[in-house]
Amino acid sequence: MTNRGVRPRFAPEDAPPEELFSRIRTAIAATPASKTSTRVRITVALAVVPVVSAAVLLVASQIVYHRPALRVDMGTHPTADLLIVLLLIAGLTLSATLIAVGRGEHGLGSGVISLLLVALLVTPIYALLTLGHPLEATHAAAASLAELSPWGLRCLSIATAVGLLVLVTFTAALRRSVPVASRLRGAALGAAAGAWAGLSVFIFCPAIELRHLLVGHVLPIAALTLVGLAAIPRALRP
Repeated sequence: MTNRGVRPRFAPEDAPPEELFSRIRTAIAATPASKTSTRVRITVALAVVPVVSAAVLLVASQIVYHRPALRVDMGTHPTADLLIVLLLIAGLTLSATLIAVGRGEHGLGSGVISLLLVALLVTPIYALLTLGHPLEATHAAAASLAELSPWGLRCLSIATAVGLLVLVTFTAALRRSVPVASRLRGAALGAAAGAWAGLSVFIFCPAIELRHLLVGHVLPIAALTLVGLAAIPRALRP
């Protein structure tokens, strides 16, 4: 007795149509493979990002303030507290960047927990460093504080420009190379880009007023994290 003509118990009732396989094969054939490895693109992005950030600060400082990009109290006699905060923000930025763009042991990127921590913690840690114990204005910085917008709109513009350029650079480096957790990776990339924006305006601006710091320095980091979460995942997926 044979089972010819009898459908196996666990066989699917409707097999996928051949047309579907044809469309998949056509889409794969039409998508050219990148000629540059992801590792090389990441390396180039890490080299480009500091240059892009510095270029935005130089242009903004010459157009708006007609002075060097370095904040006044950092370029003359920086206090120990100022240098400590600067080092902590730089460490936060570097850590977030390495986790966000890292390829991991198996080339699939950093772990989900690491990406989640970057997405959730970069903004509050930066806010704690800049708002928790506001630095006192030095004599050198006191004169320049009168020029600053109370709501930090200029810093908001500068931080947005730096953050978006950095986010685009990171996205280009990881384009079509994130097969898993692309939404979390996008949020982490946004947070890392926001950290670069926050570092840039901290180097540039000596403001100590709470409204200015919240709007011009902290808000762009949170906004870029949300942009990374919502807009970047599609570009990251293979």
